[in-house]
Amino acid sequence: STILYNHPPIQKVVVVGGTHGNEYTGVWCIKALERQLQQESSLLSTSYPNLQIETLLANPKAHYENKRFIDVDLNRQFRTEELISFQNGEDEEETEFAKEERLRAQEINELLGPKFHEEQYPQTCVIVDLHTTTSNMGICLIVPEGDVLMIQAAAYVSYKCGYHHDDDEVRILVHSILDRDQRPNLSSIARHGFTVEVGPVPQGVLRHDAVEKTERVLHYFLEYLELLHPKNNGDNGDISSVQTMLNKWYPGGQLPVYKSADARKKGQLCGRIRWPCDPENPNFPLYIVHKSLQDQDFRKIKKGDALFVDLDGNIIPYSGSHGDEVYLIFVNEGGYYYSSSGTGIGVAVKRIIGIMDGMIVEQDESSHSVVS
Repeated sequence: STILYNHPPIQKVVVVGGTHGNEYTGVWCIKALERQLQQESSLLSTSYPNLQIETLLANPKAHYENKRFIDVDLNRQFRTEELISFQNGEDEEETEFAKEERLRAQEINELLGPKFHEEQYPQTCVIVDLHTTTSNMGICLIVPEGDVLMIQAAAYVSYKCGYHHDDDEVRILVHSILDRDQRPNLSSIARHGFTVEVGPVPQGVLRHDAVEKTERVLHYFLEYLELLHPKNNGDNGDISSVQTMLNKWYPGGQLPVYKSADARKKGQLCGRIRWPCDPENPNFPLYIVHKSLQDQDFRKIKKGDALFVDLDGNIIPYSGSHGDEVYLIFVNEGGYYYSSSGTGIGVAVKRIIGIMDGMIVEQDESSHSVVS
């Protein structure tokens, strides 16, 4: 059965690093990429001759200061409504508070978009946003539900990494903001967005293994896009070989994924179990993550299990707020101590997604204890 679809040819691909200024891996990768792009006979130019590959250092000021951000989290500033309101000079008080990143969001939207122009596509076909996390997430590929091309790319990358590198455990995390206008993340500017998270990596630190994993993911992702380019095989690219591979790797066209719980706070991609914060410092939690959960990303937790510990040493159990059984992600992520990034622990459920349509396969919730 056919599990690929017709799409406009992918040409311009922008690889972004430093969206969070103290995540050095992505910055290293784009600097290495820039050196290759300057060499006409480099492996990059011979491997992906039909892709227009560019790079962008997203938040240079925060990067130079080794900070996640200057005023507010840049990766929360790209909802269409907020981009337009800033452009129109609305919310002046809020804009002044968040001036650095809101200004930079406008600049990036002009460089790579526009995201919200009704009469034209964004000039960028795909944005690959490279991140690291202090959490034990391994290699995590984050893609939007409904974007068939990115779902298939994630399936391709996941298989290739796992097949060629035994120590690469790749998980796919799907967020379910179907309306691109409502997505707050930088990669939502382009027609397609693909986010890479590798961890654990401390903030402001370079690790060789994390760089290698990120570069492997990027290689397989670009390889996939190159295979589909029309110049490789008529109008449909090398679809037959890619189709054969995906059919073989994922019988029935179904891909196991984690689906992020629905966000309950405006401007976030996924739901969180939030901890209370110190009234004198919104970036300092009043609960710490229970020791049994540290480094246990993608572990299932049940209602009543230990979740947090308060200042008096009392154990705070999971209340079941997102379902009786859920999977925790971004556990004790350093970036989630900041109120503007959204505090707490991420929540996900296991799901199956259809490679053909990019949508979550409906499940009979009566036979499953997890809900989203």
